[in-house]
Amino acid sequence: MKKISIMLLAAVVLIGGLVPITAYGENDYDKKLEEGVVKVKKLLNISDKYDIFTSNVSSYDGNTNFYLNWTDSTGKLNNIVVNIDIEGNIISYNSYSPVYKEPNSKLPTYTKDEAQKLAMDFITKLDSNISNSIKLLPERYLENTMDTEYHFSFSRYVNDIQFPQNSVSITVNKHSGDIESYYVDWDRKLVFPSPNKIINLDKGKEAYRKEIGIKPMYKAKAHYGIKAEEDINYYLAYSIFEQNKAIDAYTGKKIDMNYYGPYYGISQEAKEDSSAERGITPAEQESIGKLSGLLDQKSAEKKARELLNIDIDYKLENKNLYGDFKNPEEYIWSMYFHKEVSKDKPLYIQVGLDAKTGKILNFNSIVHHELDAKSEISKDKALDIAKEYIKIMEPAKFNEIELIEENREDNQLNYNFQFIRKNGEVYVERDGIRIGVDGVTGKVISYNLDWFKGKLPLKDKLIPMDKAYDILWDKIGLELIYVKTYDYTKLENKNSEIKLVYTLKQNKPIIISGITGEILDYSGEPYKDIKPISYKDINNSYAKNKIITLAEYGIGFKGEEFKPKDKIKQKDFVYLLWKSMNQYIKGDASENDIYKEFISSGYMKEAEKNPNKIVTKEEAVKYILRVMKIDKVAEIEGIYKDMFKDDRDISKDI
Repeated sequence: MKKISIMLLAAVVLIGGLVPITAYGENDYDKKLEEGVVKVKKLLNISDKYDIFTSNVSSYDGNTNFYLNWTDSTGKLNNIVVNIDIEGNIISYNSYSPVYKEPNSKLPTYTKDEAQKLAMDFITKLDSNISNSIKLLPERYLENTMDTEYHFSFSRYVNDIQFPQNSVSITVNKHSGDIESYYVDWDRKLVFPSPNKIINLDKGKEAYRKEIGIKPMYKAKAHYGIKAEEDINYYLAYSIFEQNKAIDAYTGKKIDMNYYGPYYGISQEAKEDSSAERGITPAEQESIGKLSGLLDQKSAEKKARELLNIDIDYKLENKNLYGDFKNPEEYIWSMYFHKEVSKDKPLYIQVGLDAKTGKILNFNSIVHHELDAKSEISKDKALDIAKEYIKIMEPAKFNEIELIEENREDNQLNYNFQFIRKNGEVYVERDGIRIGVDGVTGKVISYNLDWFKGKLPLKDKLIPMDKAYDILWDKIGLELIYVKTYDYTKLENKNSEIKLVYTLKQNKPIIISGITGEILDYSGEPYKDIKPISYKDINNSYAKNKIITLAEYGIGFKGEEFKPKDKIKQKDFVYLLWKSMNQYIKGDASENDIYKEFISSGYMKEAEKNPNKIVTKEEAVKYILRVMKIDKVAEIEGIYKDMFKDDRDISKDI
């Protein structure tokens, strides 16, 4: 019975900027292009029936690529787009129909395992060196019934050590098994250091704790949508500040993983009476009260000019009044001043003011340095200037902040410092002060105060640091990887280096609850890893492939048994049907809640509820038709007449 039901359930899912180059010959591009076209057509079995072919060439930083396009004017053949390098290596491939074709079924013809084999065969055909150096990355999401392709992502491995910056991605059509897209990010000229003589994992953990470490902090969990005006919830956690830091596996010292380079008058009684006469509710009055006493536009502009010495040559070009997201009771005036000294060197100052007090919350001004300008102050002097400015602007907060240490060089035209808020020994994420100092003049050119004014949770139940590290190593872990780092003090063609580093694994959020020790997701809720459903008892079932397919979409039972030969109980069938309608909901609803939803939605009548009753084929079809909203059609007299061999056996009162 269960195998019949799974086939019925499957039916629910069923219904459920380059410049074209013409003078190729000057650089032998014509010969390279011809060689590339011949090679690509052979590798990808591209037909000679295509009557339109175009190509482009692009060269940047010593790398030359050809972009090849095949089109069939009759529209019978797929459009094909291929990118190859100067050596004929295929960088990307896309094949797509010029006209969208709706698949006959939302259920795939090929299983995921079959599609993965097709993907690997394709990669091997294009470049066996790549296919021998990659491993499949685990899926973090369930399959989507709207997708017509399987998506596979692979990462490069050298000496059995991952190099995440090189990868392969490929898609396989679920119905035809055709490769629809392929993209490889692969540097063929890299030299990888040997993993010999590196510090071991335990030493790596010690170095990570000493050099980088996790910190106790308050993390914000904000409300969105209709709850956006509610208070921000903070929770205690152990996490990291320095996302792009790692431990050198040879020296045990902290290094930057610069993947992408640097980045630089009426009484209260009277008010109550008047609002009542106008029909204003207490909740409405509370919201209106937030706007009471705000500076008007002219007063806000005057205040900004006085506090920051903005002269009249600066014209106010834009102004906005908006609510402070972090402190919903307050409002901010944002103003943009502009002065055009010359067309190529415009000056501007952006200012944010507390709309009630007129206090400066942030400002940023642009500075143009001469080409031969040199720094006149050291980084230490710039830091002293920044600290003194904070003492003037926020004297009460100066002892509640801590400088985030970064690798700063001397002789910079601009110095930027970030101070994070600290409540005792616990940091407050995204709270603090950022400040910029001009290295030529020594003036403060940017300032930003970001500070939550509400109450923070008590920290008396914070788990000890040692326990947090035990959880970190056990539940998240440290791993050895290769990274390509950049040193921008060196010449461009000599500024990169492959390093072997220890870093935290990235397969889970690095957030540990400061109270329970659980791993949390980015919304502050307990993290739930998506584990694929797998059964041990379906190998001899004729419905094996259908069961596996549904499992890939998250439709299945917990545990390792499906029991395909057993008759299915109503509660189990209803659960599978509910899962088919809620594939993307994390976690499970209770049996009681699922029944409530089914009954309230009209999928089941109250009198039909019988969790342990065995479901017949007729009942299974009935519930599916109701879910599909076509049960009224099914009730039409004689609609199934002469459609099925056993239509006489269909119950009239089902």
